[in-house]
Amino acid sequence: MARPQRHKVSDLPPAPPVAGKTTPLLPEASLFPVDTMADPAVLEASLRETLQDYRERSEVDPFGDPILMLALDLTRRLDKNEITPSAVEQLVQRLTTTAFLDKAKRIGTYVGETDPDRNAAGIRSLIRALAQPDAELPPVPFERFRASIERWHYGVVFTAHPTFSTNLELSRVLAQLGAGRDLTGASLSQDARAKLVAEAATGEHRPPSALTLNAEHDWSMEALSNAQSALEKVHGLVLEIAQEIYPNEWRALNPQLISLATWVGYDHDGRADITWADTLRLRLKVKLTQLRRHRRTVATLIKDIGSAPAGAVLELIDSLLALAAKQTEEQIAVARDAAGNLPEAQRFARALVGGQESGLTDAARLVQLATRALDATEDGVIAQRLVGLRASLAGHGLGLGHSHFRLNSTQLHNAIRKQVGLETGADDPTYRRSYLNAINDLIAGAEPVTVNLGSLMAEQTSAKRMFMMIAELAKHIDAETPIRFLIAETESAFTLLVALYYARLFGLEDRLEISPLFETISALERGDQIIEEALRSPHYRAYVKKTGKLCVQFGFSDSGRYLGQTAATFWIERLRMRLASVLARHGLDHIQVVLFNTHGESIGRGGHPVSMADRLRYLAPPVSRSEFVLHDIQVKEESSFQGGDGYVYFLQPDLAFACLARVLESVLAPEREAADDPIYANPDYTTEFFAAIKQYFSDLVEDPNYATLLGVYGTNMLYKTGSRPVKRQHDLGRPADLSHPSQLRAIPNNGVLQQMGLLANTVGGLGRATSKEPEQFCALRATSPRFARAMQMVEFAASVSDLDVLRAYIDTLDPGMWLNRAGRTKLPARREELKAVAAHLERLDLHARLSKVFRHLQADYLALRESLRLCAESSGKPLVGVGEEQRAVLILLHSIRVALIHRILLLGTHIPDFSPQHGLTFEELFARIVHLDIEPVVEALEEIFPDRHDGDPAGLDFGEPATYKGGSAQTYEQEHEQLFRPMKSWFEILRRIGTAITYEIGAVG
Repeated sequence: MARPQRHKVSDLPPAPPVAGKTTPLLPEASLFPVDTMADPAVLEASLRETLQDYRERSEVDPFGDPILMLALDLTRRLDKNEITPSAVEQLVQRLTTTAFLDKAKRIGTYVGETDPDRNAAGIRSLIRALAQPDAELPPVPFERFRASIERWHYGVVFTAHPTFSTNLELSRVLAQLGAGRDLTGASLSQDARAKLVAEAATGEHRPPSALTLNAEHDWSMEALSNAQSALEKVHGLVLEIAQEIYPNEWRALNPQLISLATWVGYDHDGRADITWADTLRLRLKVKLTQLRRHRRTVATLIKDIGSAPAGAVLELIDSLLALAAKQTEEQIAVARDAAGNLPEAQRFARALVGGQESGLTDAARLVQLATRALDATEDGVIAQRLVGLRASLAGHGLGLGHSHFRLNSTQLHNAIRKQVGLETGADDPTYRRSYLNAINDLIAGAEPVTVNLGSLMAEQTSAKRMFMMIAELAKHIDAETPIRFLIAETESAFTLLVALYYARLFGLEDRLEISPLFETISALERGDQIIEEALRSPHYRAYVKKTGKLCVQFGFSDSGRYLGQTAATFWIERLRMRLASVLARHGLDHIQVVLFNTHGESIGRGGHPVSMADRLRYLAPPVSRSEFVLHDIQVKEESSFQGGDGYVYFLQPDLAFACLARVLESVLAPEREAADDPIYANPDYTTEFFAAIKQYFSDLVEDPNYATLLGVYGTNMLYKTGSRPVKRQHDLGRPADLSHPSQLRAIPNNGVLQQMGLLANTVGGLGRATSKEPEQFCALRATSPRFARAMQMVEFAASVSDLDVLRAYIDTLDPGMWLNRAGRTKLPARREELKAVAAHLERLDLHARLSKVFRHLQADYLALRESLRLCAESSGKPLVGVGEEQRAVLILLHSIRVALIHRILLLGTHIPDFSPQHGLTFEELFARIVHLDIEPVVEALEEIFPDRHDGDPAGLDFGEPATYKGGSAQTYEQEHEQLFRPMKSWFEILRRIGTAITYEIGAVG
């Protein structure tokens, strides 16, 4: 094929004039010369009207895509200078602000009641019902009430998933607008609300450019602090009711109810960038923040108590806290450079060892002193506050939250491989029994060893390093709070026994809560068998009995990626119910089972779209909870709040309190849905329905064309939303096509589908499933709370999906479309540009593969849409989803972005000729542009074509003049001004659109 012709920069249309005095709607740093005469509201109305015209035409012209037609219309208007780049930038800012405010409104309605007084009243009613279920009868015995209050019913876990789609300042604005209150708790006045809206209108809607692990950790600490304050408020309400009903016994209480935990900085699954020193330093920061919180509480109590005997005890507590805080500050300071510097590591180790006494490693003494102060006071209000302080010390000790460590099962297997002769997969039926016998023998003979930071630094295997980290943490930072040890991709009982062996070896058996993460298809189908096989080991069984806990984690993200989100929820629920039977069979009804759901805020990761109450019941279906009650097994539910999307619910105090109120309602209020839900009376239909989805999605995942769809633009339409490092390859080469969805992690996988306009991971396969027995489907949607809740996920996903949008992104890569445009344009320069783009796309040959998978998705989606329409009509129950106005904003954003992609491709045809540099050819570079990998492309172009020659010797004084101008004097300022910078600027706006789409959908991925 002939090389496509490239064009001179002089062929580009001139930059539009700028005039006028009005105030533009832009963030502080505009990308194009500001057009102060632009009116984004007028432009939006014009484009909406044009889009509506194209929509109406498409009813009689099925071959015309209204999204693509609007994109072409916008391109023509830019070419003719009817609108300026600045006008487009201002319109995107306007639409982004609209989407931001839509999200803020949704947060408020999603959480439900946010008035703190009303939520407090609701919690009082819940606690009163525990003490006195029947108002006509006496209260239950104190010990029974105490047993309910002093156990964890729910756990809130803050994770570091890459969902930081905006910055912390705008996240706080979201939280305040959602709660209707400012950060102090005052109701928002009209002026205060207007000020917040103005911040959103001029804010830069993107993640921090330096989104580091430290930034994420600070963000999580703010959320955790608000959660702790909300929890202390809950404890105060508990004590208020207890004091009223049990006036002689209430002081003995240590309320728990809800635990708070974090894995930010401790999640080493797939992250080589987090060092052992990072993890210990961040855990010390969690400790320091809690010590300071306790000091503030104690200082207020001392002020209110004065010089009474209780005040003297509190002063002793304060002195211990002050000394511990000072020691912890010093430890944090010397930890920063410890990972790669042996002398600094030794210094850090000495600081840890030397601070073991003064730094406090447990809260036992503080709890005793709080009790002494309590015994010394008669004042009921002060006594309540002292009991609250003691409860906080007893429940979360020396940390703002409990610690969750995570690694992958493969890392564990690699660590033990030589000792057990592991030469195949751990679950290989030929060797499985031998491997289990070998690891059981190792556990039986394990004698605890001691380690120090030198041992940790010398260790080569990541799994053993993690156990050593935890051992050092347990010795020197927090010696009493249990630590969760999460194992991703667990598919074998062998994995759990390896974890137990290392726990025993490093003296952590009593402290570590070993938890498999069931997320793969195999694990979800066999998770109960894995647990049962582990329990056949006398060592594992004894470990569970001794700790009194069995912890299991379910991954909604990865399971949804491979099974489809709707099928995943069915398999997870089925596994939960089977686990109840396993524990009962093994006589373990005296333990507590911890069920941790690592879902997200997005529908693609188990974040139910209707309300927080629905989200909690979607994750932990009432019938599955009742299965444990039936077997007399205590359950602690846990769920994650992931990254920026999850933390937002805890960035305003009353919003955080409202979230905890919804949590308590879900676990303490009587659950009526557990009885007579018709979905459980028809197991054959249910099994076949979800099996059809699973089969469809399994086939889709294995289709290489689906991988191509995920990889063609990939995550380049979004900003980087997490701190995980991205390898930047200077020698670009041709982009490698994605060959399987497993090459993308779950959140990027889902994020790509959102940005392409069809949420296949949630709606995929539903057309096939709903068409099988449509009457039964509609009947269950109308009568089954569990089934309806699952279908609401699908309905919402359908409301933010659009086949025309996906088709427009795919047809942008159709060489035929570009040639058709070339045949119709009257502009010779534009004709050559269009032909050049077509030639490049022909070489890449993407369109045929994408069209094939599009037709596959299209057929199923059309069937689903028809099924949902019939159900809504027959039942009178409207479909769940975004409103027409939000949908219009979404469609317009997609249309503008398609136009920007076209703009970038056309600019790419003007890149000057160059000989291959750094192994990079022009064809490879243009392929990168097609894949929207723009930043490294522009970096390479700026290096190949420098805009000036700094330090050119020809310009220096050599004692005589020279009139010769050699090649070294040639610069490429024109290319930078008219080609490279505009390309980079259009790409920046393209990613801003990605943030706006995320706002309207509700969350990343």
